[in-house]
Amino acid sequence: MKRLSGFLFISMWIVCLPSFVFAQESNTLQQLIDETPEAGILRLDNITYDGNVLIDKPMTIIGKENTIIRGDGTGNVIQIESDQVVLDGLQVKHSGMSRSSKEEYSGVRVMANQVTLKNLIISDSFHGIYLNKTKDITIENNHITGHGAASLGNQGNGIHIVRSGDNIIEKNTIEQTRDGIFVEYSNNNEIKNNMISGTRYGLHYMYSNNNYFEANQFTRNVGGAAIMHSDHILLEGNSFSYNQGSRSFGLIIQASRDIEVKHNDFHLNQRGLYLEQSTNNRIEGNDFFRNQIGIELWTSSTAHVFVKNKFHRNNSDVLTVGGESINEWYENGVGNYWNKPMLDLNQDGIGDAPLEYTSSLNELIEENELAYLFLNSPAIQIYEKANELFSNQKVMAIDKYPMVTGKSRIPIGWLISIFIGVLAVLYFYKRGRCSCRIFGRKA
Repeated sequence: MKRLSGFLFISMWIVCLPSFVFAQESNTLQQLIDETPEAGILRLDNITYDGNVLIDKPMTIIGKENTIIRGDGTGNVIQIESDQVVLDGLQVKHSGMSRSSKEEYSGVRVMANQVTLKNLIISDSFHGIYLNKTKDITIENNHITGHGAASLGNQGNGIHIVRSGDNIIEKNTIEQTRDGIFVEYSNNNEIKNNMISGTRYGLHYMYSNNNYFEANQFTRNVGGAAIMHSDHILLEGNSFSYNQGSRSFGLIIQASRDIEVKHNDFHLNQRGLYLEQSTNNRIEGNDFFRNQIGIELWTSSTAHVFVKNKFHRNNSDVLTVGGESINEWYENGVGNYWNKPMLDLNQDGIGDAPLEYTSSLNELIEENELAYLFLNSPAIQIYEKANELFSNQKVMAIDKYPMVTGKSRIPIGWLISIFIGVLAVLYFYKRGRCSCRIFGRKA
C-alpha cells in the first residue's frame, strides 16, 4: 500500500511538473516587476516580453542581448513612476503612435526622479524617451531610431524633455526621428557626446536656460540645432556638418541672449550659423568651412562679439541681412581669421590694416528666399564678381584687427622682391628716357 501511495505521488508530481514550469515561463513582465522586491534586481532572458508595463517602486531591470519588450501599440511600452529605477540592456519597441490621444506615447516615459536609462535600443515608437517633470535623470549610451525621413512630421522625437532639469544626456545615437532631442522649459541639463542624424532638428531647444552642450555631432539633418527663446547657454566643441536643404542651417539662435558658441565646427552646411532677434551673444573660436553662408546675421541681432573664428572656403563668409546691425568683430586688439592675403610687417599675427568684408547677396536674399537654393550656382558667383567690379557691394563686417595665419600672411621676402623690382623698373625706365634724349640731341 505504501509502495502504491509513493507511486501515485511521484506520478502526480511528474504530471504537474510541466504545468508548473509553463506557469513560471508564462509569467507576464508586469507580474515579474510586481514580484520583485523594492530596490531589487530583475534579470530578464533572451526572449520577447509583452510591454505596456508600469514601474512604481525602486528597482533595476537588466536585459540580455536579445531581450525585447514589445508594446501593444496603444500606449507607453514602459512607464516609470518611481524614483531610483534603472533600465539596462533592453530592446524597447511598438508604442502607441496616435497624435490625437491625451498624451503622446513613447518607448520609455519617465515621471519620477533619479532614474537611469542606459544601453537601450528603442524603435517603432512615437517618442523614444519622454521626460515629464523630472530631475536627476541619466540617459546614456542608447540607440533610438525613428521611422525615416519620409515621415518626420508624423512621428515624435528621439528624446523629449519637458519641465525637467539637472539631467545628463550623453553618448546616445539618435536617427530618423522628428527632432533628435527636444527640450522645453527645462534648465540645467548637460547634453554631451551624442550623435544625431537624419532628423528635422538635431536639437530643438525652447524656453530653457543655463544648459550645456558639449562634443555633440549634428550631421545630415534639415537643421543641426535650434536655440529659441532661451538664455545663458554654452555650446562648446560640437560639430554641425552636412545640414543641407531649403533654408537649412548648422545652428540657429533666435530670440535668445547670453549664448556662448565656442570652438565648434561648422562644415558644409547651407548656413553655418544663423542669428535672428538675439542679443549679447559671444561667438568665439569656431571653424566655418565650406558653408554656402558662414554666418547669416539679421539686423534684429545686435551686441554680439565675434572673435577668433576661422572663415575659409565658404561661398560667403558673412551676410548681414535687413540693414546694418551693431556687432563687434574684434575684442582687445584681436579679431578673426579671414583666409585672405594680408600684410603683417611686425609679425605679431595681426593684420596691419583693418579688413572690410563686403558682399552684394544680402539684398538678393532679403527680397527672394528662393535665392538660398542657388547659392552654389556659378551665376551667384558671377553676380558677386560683377557687383564687386562696379563697387555695388556693401560692408558686412569690419574687423579692425584681423588675425593672420602663415598661409594668409604676405611674405616679407615677396614684398622686398616686389619693392626691388619696382625700383629696378623705375631705374631702367628713367635711364632709357635719358638715353633717348641724349641720342636725340646727337641726331
